[in-house]
Amino acid sequence: MHIRGTLIAIGGNEDKGNRARPLHVHDTVHAFANSGILYRIMVEINNPDACLEVVTTASSIPEAVARQYIRSFKKLGHKNVRQLHITSPEEADQPDILARIQTCGGILFSGGDQLVLTSVFRDTAFARLLHERYLHEPFVIAGTSAGAMVMSDLMIYPRTPQNLLHPEVDLFPGLSLIHDAIIDTHFLVRGRFRRLAFAVSQHPTHIGIGLEEDTGIIIRKGNKLEAIGSGLITLIDGRSLKEANLTVAQVKHDIFIENLLVHVLSHGNSFTLRNKKFS
Repeated sequence: MHIRGTLIAIGGNEDKGNRARPLHVHDTVHAFANSGILYRIMVEINNPDACLEVVTTASSIPEAVARQYIRSFKKLGHKNVRQLHITSPEEADQPDILARIQTCGGILFSGGDQLVLTSVFRDTAFARLLHERYLHEPFVIAGTSAGAMVMSDLMIYPRTPQNLLHPEVDLFPGLSLIHDAIIDTHFLVRGRFRRLAFAVSQHPTHIGIGLEEDTGIIIRKGNKLEAIGSGLITLIDGRSLKEANLTVAQVKHDIFIENLLVHVLSHGNSFTLRNKKFS
């Protein structure tokens, strides 16, 4: 199937034009006004008049989050930005909400709680409309932090804090915009290599995508991945995995995984998901 839409998954804490601290990687800083991640969202929408809907459902401070994005996109020259704060499946399927999704140029899911996002949107007409537009139109779906993690068919959501004795990873159904992938965010600053590696060892047909902050991926045609932003993308590839102690939760000792592959991408690198190759 030829997918016409574009996904943009962001690792969180992307540059919004008011950054007061240095980025992780000083020699790959990208100017907010002409090469930052929010600028790339505008480029992919490719229509300055098209509405961008910012969905703040996952956030505990939705109004503040929406104001920040509206200000940031206005700085970039994109003034048609609106907030959608939807709190239930019934609200998601209201005709006026669906009309807004049908006519907008793109959508951005904010960060927050990814399980809230799936609880509100899974199995709704809203989600079906997103899929239809993504499959058949040049429609842009972006998400940051929790908004990125819900894009895949399997989604990490830790119900309890992980520790050395109990490193198991809870996985739930995501929105299935991208298949055979598990996306994790804030990857460097929150030390999430361990949990993504264990998730991939449980599901070796899925590639793990670890996104640093102010870093993201653009996925075109459901297959070709382009790295963007100031940090690194870590891809954890289980296709050659030989052995892993998947009963770690019962035996209560540290994990081991044999022959797990790791790829690292930076801004401008490309990778194809189907054949797992740099391109």
